[in-house]
Amino acid sequence: MAKAQFTQNDVRKHLDNELKKIDRAIILRMRSLGERCVNHAREHGSYIDRTGNLRSSVGYVLLRHGKILDEIFESTGKGEEGVKEGKAFARMLADQYPTGYVLIVVAGMNYAAAVQSLGTNVLSNTEIFAKENFPRLISELKKSINDIKKPTFN
Repeated sequence: MAKAQFTQNDVRKHLDNELKKIDRAIILRMRSLGERCVNHAREHGSYIDRTGNLRSSVGYVLLRHGKILDEIFESTGKGEEGVKEGKAFARMLADQYPTGYVLIVVAGMNYAAAVQSLGTNVLSNTEIFAKENFPRLISELKKSINDIKKPTFN
């Protein structure tokens, strides 16, 4: 009977490295989806943004086990209040998700829902966009995970 050429510590290190690769793949793809959703919402918002606040309040936060890994809120040239409100709203929502990976896309101005209810698009088309693109994200993740090489211990 041959003796194993690796230790439990080698196995643990290998598994930790593989989990880090999976974690990076999840984050990369969720970040990409978040950025695409923000761009979609800003480009397809059918409202007149007189102050710039509503469009500037559109952004996302990406969470891993309740910790914010990434957040994107940028002024569209005017509307600094929108950036502030968007971040505050997204962070408030983030507190509700202490586990798992979570992507939250918001239009953070307090009147965003009222504008949406008038029949103009603020985020509703972006929600559809995200739902249509999510299966591709999952497919890419599965491929990334399957591409991780089998363990080799030296």
